[in-house]
Amino acid sequence: MIPEDFSIKWFTLYYSVFGMLMLVCGGWLAVTPSKFKHHLVQRAEKKDTPPLLRSILKYWLLFTLPCLVLSFVPFSLTELLFSVWSLLMVYLAGAQLVRWPQLRMVIKENPSTVSTAVRWLGVGMVSAAVVILLLSYIKILALDT
Repeated sequence: MIPEDFSIKWFTLYYSVFGMLMLVCGGWLAVTPSKFKHHLVQRAEKKDTPPLLRSILKYWLLFTLPCLVLSFVPFSLTELLFSVWSLLMVYLAGAQLVRWPQLRMVIKENPSTVSTAVRWLGVGMVSAAVVILLLSYIKILALDT
């Protein structure tokens, strides 16, 4: 298989799956933030970072690194910007997990604001998912040509 073909197929699959995951998860967080808030409040009682969030970031990084490499075969500014954006999001979310001892104190002291933050996170995920699914559509059109 030609590397260019593999790159197009990788991004088509990645955009489609990642966009749908973000759409479903973001919609769930935006509509029912209380369930995730309850999970965060429970995890704030423990000193260690939430394993669910660590796993999500680990796998997001694991799939973003091939995107970064494949954005150069053939060079595509769109895929490179998406890969850099993904790495930036992983970094920012990871930085929040590093600050978990301070963050858990904020959650424990003021749990009422967590629902609002979770809802905004969900809305942000849905809006990012729309853009990612549009990128998927562009890649699907590129497969047909």
